[in-house]
Amino acid sequence: MTVFNPFSCFSSPQSRAVALTALLCAVPAVGGAVGIMVNEYRAGTGGSTTAKMATDDFIEFVLTENATSADLASLTFGDTTHNTKTMISVFQFDKPTLDGVLAASGQTSFLAGTIIVVKGSGLGGQNLSYDPQVSNVGNADAWSIELVAGLGATDHAETVIDGVLDIDRRGTVVWVSTDNPPSSNIDTSGFIAAIGHDDNPGAIANAVIAQFGAGSILNAAFPTARSVQNTGTDAVALTASTTSTMGASNNATNQAWIENSLRAAAVPEPSRAMLSLIAITLAVAHRRRSRVNGRCKMPSS
Repeated sequence: MTVFNPFSCFSSPQSRAVALTALLCAVPAVGGAVGIMVNEYRAGTGGSTTAKMATDDFIEFVLTENATSADLASLTFGDTTHNTKTMISVFQFDKPTLDGVLAASGQTSFLAGTIIVVKGSGLGGQNLSYDPQVSNVGNADAWSIELVAGLGATDHAETVIDGVLDIDRRGTVVWVSTDNPPSSNIDTSGFIAAIGHDDNPGAIANAVIAQFGAGSILNAAFPTARSVQNTGTDAVALTASTTSTMGASNNATNQAWIENSLRAAAVPEPSRAMLSLIAITLAVAHRRRSRVNGRCKMPSS
């Protein structure tokens, strides 16, 4: 059986280099940093907790770059006191759970545009089905997983910051950090994403404003349960709603960003790279024929 080698069509090292460059450009690269944002959180009714998370709270993350289970497990996340002055909880993603999701899906990493929900047990069981495809970028279930606190996401083993993830309606900052864990309950140096709400921002909220912009903290306090949602893109635009959109985009703008920008670019069509090579092959062949025809053309009498 003869296996076709696309690069055999290119006789010179220069033409092979051009073809290889085109192939690499046709396949999206995976960045080294963990690209993740907080896209929504729910400050629920408070009260009972399971595995140190209020049973009716949730946090929704969206990946802005492909990330492996090891990438995600290296991060920590949590919330703050209602006056947004200190952090009170530190959680992390459970790597064995994430490994199982990827193994079942046939993927080696979670793709950009994936939504990961961490929720209290009162919001249902874990949903670990994951089937991201270029043909289903609008399918929220295929592009999301839901982790229950205490199972797919766990309280950090360290006790530097040891509290309950009970998102307060009066104020909070929900954050993600590369520090595992942060060195103290006021250490924001490792923050890579954060949003929150407070009508009188404390030290953590002000640090988030300084790093990510004023739009990252909603100037509000809530008398009853609310969801704080990003209705923008990577340029965050926050709003509060009595209706949650857990595991899905929050409005038309947020949807277009997640589906058309993140997901569509994360899953290359299998034929795209080969088409690029075929196009280059035809162009090179055309140039060769032109040169041969030019050399063989008889001079006119």
